[in-house]
Amino acid sequence: MSKSLKEIPVIVLCGGLGTRIQAVLKNRPKVLAPIGGSTLLDIIIGMFIKTGFEKIILSVGYLKEHIKEHIEKNNYRVILSEEEEPLGTGGALKKALDYVGDARHFFVMNGDTVYRPNFALLRTFHERRNALMSMALTRRYVGSGGNVVIIDETKRVIGWRLKTEKDQPEELPLNAGTYLFDSAVSKLLPKEQKFSLENDLFPTLWQHNCFGFETDDIFIDIGVPERYKMANEMFENGLIKNYV
Repeated sequence: MSKSLKEIPVIVLCGGLGTRIQAVLKNRPKVLAPIGGSTLLDIIIGMFIKTGFEKIILSVGYLKEHIKEHIEKNNYRVILSEEEEPLGTGGALKKALDYVGDARHFFVMNGDTVYRPNFALLRTFHERRNALMSMALTRRYVGSGGNVVIIDETKRVIGWRLKTEKDQPEELPLNAGTYLFDSAVSKLLPKEQKFSLENDLFPTLWQHNCFGFETDDIFIDIGVPERYKMANEMFENGLIKNYV
């Protein structure tokens, strides 16, 4: 597995403001939220290292000095893509592409999530379909919120919408915030420096070869206090592992 992934860069989007959870984190970026005896960032970096990735790019913005200090303290070998002002998820990705080089593919993951799909299988799925983007989906999610994704019988993404209380995992999977892009996507990015992946780019991509990779891996985002509490409980129960 390691040989098949080490040449693929992975970008972790860590620049969000974390407005809904700041009352709990108290002037910490979301990615430094304590979970167990570590932080979410430790869990994410450890997961990627354990899986075989060698080029990890962190897109940082809000409270980035805290993240830089944490990286230096732990001697993490990562690349930082630094925002001087909030660029949105799309703008952050666009800026981070400066560090991707000539890689044919690159992964992108939201930095406020706990999720570990089979990245090697996701790559195989992506390449067999000659996909522009493959979106990891899960039917095993914790708590409410997020977008359910509509796919057809060939796994092609048709669209998505906000999850409601009536939605059931067996009917519609949830976007797990992890994506594999072909480098050709750079030609479709908006000219603006500030934009949203979800609102400004994805609707355009769905007119191309975009597919949903379905998994049963546990997914949780810690963006609100209730789910953050659940994440810590999952760690205590052994459902979340720290790979560092």
